[in-house]
Amino acid sequence: MSVKTHIHDAYNIALANLRARYTDRGIVAGSTHFSDIWVRDSIYASFGALSVGDYDIVKNNLKTLLDYKSDTSQIPLRVGEKHFMKKFLFGISSKTPQARFIDDKNVSVVVDSNSLFIICMERYLDYSQDIEFAKDHFKALKRVLDWNFTQDTDDDLLIEEGPYAGWADSIRKKGKVLYTNILHYSAINSMATISSLLDQKADAHNYEQLSEKVLAVINKTFWNNGYYIDWVNGSNRHDILSSDGNILSILFGVASIEQAHCIQDSISKFGMDHSFSVETNYPRYKRRYIFPPFHLANMSDYHNGVKWLWLGCIDSISKFIIGRKEDALHSIDKIAQKIIEFDGVYEVYTKGAPLNRLFYKSEQGFAWSSGLFVWACKELDLV
Repeated sequence: MSVKTHIHDAYNIALANLRARYTDRGIVAGSTHFSDIWVRDSIYASFGALSVGDYDIVKNNLKTLLDYKSDTSQIPLRVGEKHFMKKFLFGISSKTPQARFIDDKNVSVVVDSNSLFIICMERYLDYSQDIEFAKDHFKALKRVLDWNFTQDTDDDLLIEEGPYAGWADSIRKKGKVLYTNILHYSAINSMATISSLLDQKADAHNYEQLSEKVLAVINKTFWNNGYYIDWVNGSNRHDILSSDGNILSILFGVASIEQAHCIQDSISKFGMDHSFSVETNYPRYKRRYIFPPFHLANMSDYHNGVKWLWLGCIDSISKFIIGRKEDALHSIDKIAQKIIEFDGVYEVYTKGAPLNRLFYKSEQGFAWSSGLFVWACKELDLV
């Protein structure tokens, strides 16, 4: 089977998986235990939806998130079942959708939803040219971005967070986390673009200046001359290469072209992209940083060794945009073959197959990875 055939067959599977997750209110994350609107899942899935012209579903998703934001303009973790374990363990869901704003371990406020919302809004406007939608909600958008700065506890323009507050919510990161602050920077840039589109020149100028300041602080705080380190908590610097924030730094223009090549060289040197999807991190997180019940459930590798296709998809795009086109094609083809092998897009994989353990089975029809595979195929001009 040729590379081109692989790509097209996998693309069709991923697009069908993505569209199967569309609902009246927005994009749900999966077909079973993740059948709610998880914000980060629905936002990343929206990248794929927009790339194929499915604008209405993305608009509905954004509307739902606005409807369920808090009085302080925090965008929730999800809309649907407020208590995940009730649904996961017993299949019980509330009749009325509810918003959840803290992680499911009841420890920390979730910190990436607001940035992702703003980023998605800008992308929706870029694709749809629905300027009236932005005009109607511009004040709300400003408050959503303002919320980010309520999480800057030391006034250095970066977000601080508590344990389990980001996407890798089985890992006890605390303080300034790279992934969160890459999104934070990108959201400010997105607000500058939105403001410019609406001819709000003063706001556009202010956001542009603010983004330059945040960029400088990110580089000062995280860059180690080879890649961006994972997180900083006071004087403790965690010199781990986490692929999420590093790859997104290339996609969202945080890394210069020289830095982007350094990051990709480091990923390769550490062997992180030698399998069918890029590794989550190198080296592995130590046992003490993993949410303790995950050890008992044989899930200590959930964000610490299992493979996530969404990371491989954005890695292929990052390789492509810095000119490593053969590497990008090789990466996306390996993911395509895995999608074809199991005739679907699953949440996580281990030993080359969808994770299937006593206490946890990989979610089927995973919207996040489906959408980003579709987007990657479009970005690499393969379909």
